[in-house]
Amino acid sequence: MIEMLTVTTVIGILASVTVPTLISRRVAANESAVVATMRAVSQAQFQFQASGYVDANNDSGFEFGSFGELGGLDLLRGTTERVTKPLLSASLAKTDVDGHATLHGYLFSLFLPDGSGKGVVATATNMPSIDPFQARDYWTCLAWPIKVGTTGNRSFFVNQHGQVLKTKKAFYSGKVSVPPAGAGLVGVGKDQINGTSLATNSVGADGQFWIMVH
Repeated sequence: MIEMLTVTTVIGILASVTVPTLISRRVAANESAVVATMRAVSQAQFQFQASGYVDANNDSGFEFGSFGELGGLDLLRGTTERVTKPLLSASLAKTDVDGHATLHGYLFSLFLPDGSGKGVVATATNMPSIDPFQARDYWTCLAWPIKVGTTGNRSFFVNQHGQVLKTKKAFYSGKVSVPPAGAGLVGVGKDQINGTSLATNSVGADGQFWIMVH
């Protein structure tokens, strides 16, 4: 009995040390993978616009795309065609009913602007709300942990500037606490994405402190 109690105690001590370490390593690995994914989204958007895939109002001003369009899953706006070669992975192209993609223990959401510059979750259903003029200049993408403290801590933001930002502290988590479209911007409302100033090492439109990712 004494030996069993001793073994149980030792196992408990080892678990109390090992489990937090494993979680910490997983969080770090997930966050590194998310940064790479955000940069991939940025590159895909630049390629998408440069290739002239979408010109919804036929004014020769090419627009940015949704996850579904970038990944070749959805038809390009105003056409019966898809991108000739997917620019993003199928994991990001396929979103749930809320427009969220799941990857690396994180939720991702991509926004395009409506006529007022407000960010609209870029799903096939919402495409009629996207303003073709504003979608030539603006988009945002956010990523936040499915379960803060377990799958990740910090949230991430990128837009047409291509610079990835991260929150200073853990805040957003899963479907309970979702970041707004313009979270990492300054000078606009938290739901607006038609801003040009990033919250680089400062408080963003969402009230959180954002830091540049190097």
